[in-house]
Amino acid sequence: MIIIPARIGSSRFPNKVLADIGGIPMVVRTAMAVDDIDSVVIATDSQDVIDIAASHGIQAVMTSQDHQSGTDRIYEAVQKLGLSDDEIIINVQGDEPFIETDVVQGIYNLTKKNQTDGSIMMNSCYKTISNPEADDPNIV
Repeated sequence: MIIIPARIGSSRFPNKVLADIGGIPMVVRTAMAVDDIDSVVIATDSQDVIDIAASHGIQAVMTSQDHQSGTDRIYEAVQKLGLSDDEIIINVQGDEPFIETDVVQGIYNLTKKNQTDGSIMMNSCYKTISNPEADDPNIV
């Protein structure tokens, strides 16, 4: 399952996840980009996001406004959805409407392949970033 954390209260760009991109809200466009890979759920702290997701046929779950990270938000969504311990969860950021879907598909395939290996609990996928970017807590 792909879970997209979508916090409405961005300090630098309020309501960023609802920004219009070609007539479609950013978080919806992100969900649509990856929905061929696995089922998608948006984890959000906003009823507006839930309503907009529903109007586009995308499942969303309400989460607390108090989370410190998207990972915390995803954890709450997993609990609310009652997902099993062996469910593959892919974290796709809500502000990635043009995400490289072949990369997401690759990490999904790698995780699925390694799912029976109890020593592997997580795979990461990243692009090389500079040291200043690595030290910036606003860059996920």
